[in-house]
Amino acid sequence: MTNIQIENVSEIKKKVTVQVPEEQVQSMLDTEYRDLKKTVQIKGFRKGKVPMNIIRSYFKDKVQADTIRKIIEETLQPGLDENKIVPVSVLSIDPETIEAGKPFQYTAEIEVPPPLDVEGYKGLNLKKYIREIDEKQVDERIQGLRERNARLAPIPESRGLVQGDHLVVDIKAESDGAPISALTVTDYHLEIGRNFYLPDFDKNLEGANVEETKSFALDLPESFPRKNLAGKSVSFEITVKEAKERILPALDDDFAKDLGEFETVEALKDEIRKDLTQIIENRSKKEMEEQIIDALLGKMSFEVPTTMIESQVDNLLNQTIQNLVAHGLDPRKLPAPSEAQRNQVRPSAERIVKTGLLLRSIGEKEAIEVSDEDLQAGIAERAEQIGMSADYLKDQLEANKMTEELRASLLQEKVFKFIQDHGEITEENPPEEANSQKEKEEE
Repeated sequence: MTNIQIENVSEIKKKVTVQVPEEQVQSMLDTEYRDLKKTVQIKGFRKGKVPMNIIRSYFKDKVQADTIRKIIEETLQPGLDENKIVPVSVLSIDPETIEAGKPFQYTAEIEVPPPLDVEGYKGLNLKKYIREIDEKQVDERIQGLRERNARLAPIPESRGLVQGDHLVVDIKAESDGAPISALTVTDYHLEIGRNFYLPDFDKNLEGANVEETKSFALDLPESFPRKNLAGKSVSFEITVKEAKERILPALDDDFAKDLGEFETVEALKDEIRKDLTQIIENRSKKEMEEQIIDALLGKMSFEVPTTMIESQVDNLLNQTIQNLVAHGLDPRKLPAPSEAQRNQVRPSAERIVKTGLLLRSIGEKEAIEVSDEDLQAGIAERAEQIGMSADYLKDQLEANKMTEELRASLLQEKVFKFIQDHGEITEENPPEEANSQKEKEEE
């Protein structure tokens, strides 16, 4: 019978010693040799007819290594299950050598979640910051929609170039009478005011007309990327070949209809108000959760497994990479995260891990669970948010083994709500808005 002993190295580390009786070890060795005999091929012998003593001589090390691996596979996890230990990770396994007539022994060091008995999560003093929708925000959203749906049209012949005009120009550049090929370009597109070509370049084009050529000089900055040009005075000759202005659509019902299922501008504004309200509610919810996290972490100090923190570091860095890829960057050209970058996100990763452990402990203590119905509702809600069918999202979660991650996230939401429902909540203005109001009163 396998003998398992557990030694507590720390609150999050255990040393597991497993001893397997010699009879079991010998039986597994014999099985390995018999299986090998069926398939091994050695010159001078037919397949399956190699004498066992030759097989033992040739393959002793391999058979022992395979046997040790199988013993560990068949005894470690069942032994942990028997002792009701849920490992976070196996840090190391140190096997002894198999010797005839002797039991086999190995030791494993494992990480486990810290034992937590969370108290003081009921009756927390929490602040709910109240914000109202500012009609100025609605107007800014509307203006942004008009900007994104603007069209380009030739500028009136009666006026010169102004900020915001879109141009097509030919640029000739020279310094000390010598052309600068790096700064000379044909059919260059620019928007006056953006200064994409060079700092302070665009203002020299204001007031010019189409088909006009303007000449001026600029001193390149000392920080100019091409060191041979840094700090030099450059003469430019610019020919304006084309100029267009952005024409914003009229703010009328036709504009609202073009954007979607809105019959009137007021209906569009109502939808924007709804979106802004949701943003405010989400922000308030996040602020409340952060208060809860601060309170819980302030009440309890505990060590967490390094493996869990490093795994969360990987998750945070992967999210950053995915965001960069979403903006068009090629992931193959992105360097691997440096240790400095890992160190930068590690405090956030530790906070996330500790929060998850605390909330799970509270959930267990209060018997808070996520039913299959809750899970399906959570999938449906997230599917609606990202614009896909619930069945498709469910299949994607299952295929990527992320269903339990969603269940854990839903559990955290339930625990947060439980703590809020059992807390003392006061409503007040956000700190920055309170400060702003104080300043106005003092003026």
